[in-house]
Amino acid sequence: MTVFANNTEVNAFRLYNVIILHHQESLLLLQRASTKAFAPNRWTGIGGRVEAHEYNDLRAAALRELNEETGVLPHELSHWCLRRVLYHARDTGILTGLLYYTAQLNTQRLPECNEGTLHWKSAQDIASLDVIETTAAVLPLLAQDIQTDTSGTTPPRTGVATYTTDNHVHVHWTP
Repeated sequence: MTVFANNTEVNAFRLYNVIILHHQESLLLLQRASTKAFAPNRWTGIGGRVEAHEYNDLRAAALRELNEETGVLPHELSHWCLRRVLYHARDTGILTGLLYYTAQLNTQRLPECNEGTLHWKSAQDIASLDVIETTAAVLPLLAQDIQTDTSGTTPPRTGVATYTTDNHVHVHWTP
C-alpha cells in the first residue's frame, strides 16, 4: 500500500455528480457560497458525493443531490442524460470520478440553493467565470453536447484529467 504525505491511502475512491440544467440557450450554474471550505465563490454545476450504497443507481443519486440542493423534482426535467465521466487523481492520493449529467428544466425558474446561488448563464458567459478547473474543462463540451444531441441518446464520453506541477488541468477524452 502506498501512502501520501498526508496519510491518505492511494486506493481510496470517491464519486461525485455534477448536474448542469439548461433551458433554451441558458445553463443553470452554481456560484458556491463564500463560506464553503472547497472552492468558495467559484462556479460549477449542482451536485455532490455519491454515497457508497448508491453505486447501483447513479441516476437516483444525482436526482437526490439535485433535490436536496435545489428542490427540483424529476417531473420538472426532460432529456436527463449522463454526458461525460471524468476521472482524476491529485496529490491527495484519492482517485475521484465526476459524473456530468445534463437535463432540461422545463421552466426557466431560478430555484433556491443551499450550496450558494444559482444563475442562468449563456455558453458565452462561461469564459468570464471563475469555474472550478475540472468543470471548466468539461462545461463548454457539455454545452456543445446539448446542442448536438438534444435528447441525450449518445453514450457518455470518458476522460482522464491530469495535472501539471503548477496545478493546471488537462483532460484527455476517449475517442
